[in-house]
Amino acid sequence: AMGVNPQAIQKTIDEFRGIAHRLEFVRKKDGVFFFNDSKATNPQSQLKAIGAFPANPIILIAGGKDKNFDFTPLAEVVSQRCKLLILMGEAKEKMNRAIGDFAETCLVGTFEEAVLLAFQKSRNGDIILLSPGCSSFDMFRNYEERGDFFKKLVHQL
Repeated sequence: AMGVNPQAIQKTIDEFRGIAHRLEFVRKKDGVFFFNDSKATNPQSQLKAIGAFPANPIILIAGGKDKNFDFTPLAEVVSQRCKLLILMGEAKEKMNRAIGDFAETCLVGTFEEAVLLAFQKSRNGDIILLSPGCSSFDMFRNYEERGDFFKKLVHQL
């Protein structure tokens, strides 16, 4: 309709790498896929992120600044899609009370611990998804810094 060559459209689709911190593919290591969705700063964004992966088991790294969100709407999708929750930050206890009964759950003290534990618990074909559902201000300046740190830790594994 706009006069763009179909080959140019296909080339752009094939080469588009996504937007940083928004379901960004980080790497595949030992059959495990790592995705950075640090921009997911509320439960509604988490729902969309988890729903983007309909087949593989998900290890969800979540938590951050407690902004008084209601995490109970995540319960159904967590029970269906997540094999493990790794919760951190100020909101970890609140998240645990809301959704911790719907998947194996670990509460951790540091971001580094969350990433390492996720990888240790993962198996071939799993997805490790950083989709915090909270802002980053309890541990980081912003979601970009949190996402960049996640990518750094993943590349160090």
